[in-house]
Amino acid sequence: MKKLFCLISLLIIVLLSCNSPEHIAGTYYSKFPELGMFGTTVRLRSDSTLQYIFQGDLIHDSVTGHYQVYGNRVYVLFDKEVRDTNKLYYRFDNMPVKSITYSYTPVNYQLLLYIGHNKLFASHVETGAKVTRVKRYVKLKKYLFFGSHYYKKRYFYKRKISHTSLTRQ
Repeated sequence: MKKLFCLISLLIIVLLSCNSPEHIAGTYYSKFPELGMFGTTVRLRSDSTLQYIFQGDLIHDSVTGHYQVYGNRVYVLFDKEVRDTNKLYYRFDNMPVKSITYSYTPVNYQLLLYIGHNKLFASHVETGAKVTRVKRYVKLKKYLFFGSHYYKKRYFYKRKISHTSLTRQ
């Protein structure tokens, strides 16, 4: 009886921990602002297109692209940006295109994100490792009255759940 209970509880834990990549479409935003004032929003659509928005104080930068989901990873390839004389630089065009093979299928990508429980995690640019904590500036001290303003915090893109999607289900 005890073995059966352990087996059933293990099966339930495995089933609950699985996250289907089919339900990845939605809007994700960064948990806290980068450099104190810039926020990032990633909109993944169900037709495998995306919009990546970086905005802040008086800056707004947006780019579109396509994504592919393999396992718990999202591979993003940005579209070529239209040249604009008012724009100082094109940071998404300068990103190198990397290539891997997943189940005998070549995948080209510029940005790699990891999927996890209504969150997207960034990856290290060079190694591709999952990044969960990043050193950031915070107004409060690390310890109540002393310590640095810079310390590591959890960093991820959280899924924004709209009220209309809750009423449809």
